[in-house]
Amino acid sequence: MTYRLLFVVLALAAAQTGCRRKAQPEPTPRQEMEGFTLRQTQAGALAWELEARIAVLREDVGDALLSEPIMRFYRKGAVASRVSARSGRVRVDTHDVFLSSSVVLDAIEEHAVLDTDFLTYSSKRNLFTTDSLVQVSRPGGRLQGRGLEAKPDLSEIRIFNQQAVVEGDGK
Repeated sequence: MTYRLLFVVLALAAAQTGCRRKAQPEPTPRQEMEGFTLRQTQAGALAWELEARIAVLREDVGDALLSEPIMRFYRKGAVASRVSARSGRVRVDTHDVFLSSSVVLDAIEEHAVLDTDFLTYSSKRNLFTTDSLVQVSRPGGRLQGRGLEAKPDLSEIRIFNQQAVVEGDGK
């Protein structure tokens, strides 16, 4: 009888150990902000600004997820270009910006529009890059390819793996 009682006690202890819940990991620190704005200046003048409807700051990875981000680049106090996307991410330490889904860059002074699915902005280099398919439209034609390096105002553009040049219809 003693062995039988010992077996029951051990079986109950094992069952309770198996039923214990594992400790839940602590939630990662994050902040959600509505109406997010980030500005960068050079020599006291506004160089660019980034706005998003909602930004979720993820402290553990050092970035913020952006909903409907819009960036404006300035030259001599006026907007030189504007880029928008459905979503994005900004690095807290470098201010590098990653834009995705229906990315459109409108270069006002250059009368050019860039369309792509993914675009990265390097704040240090003041340069947009992508490995995705791109299309640049200007009066008189469109240029398509895969991969790009460009200044934010599209005054300098390098399209890699150029696929086609489509001339405009003269309208």
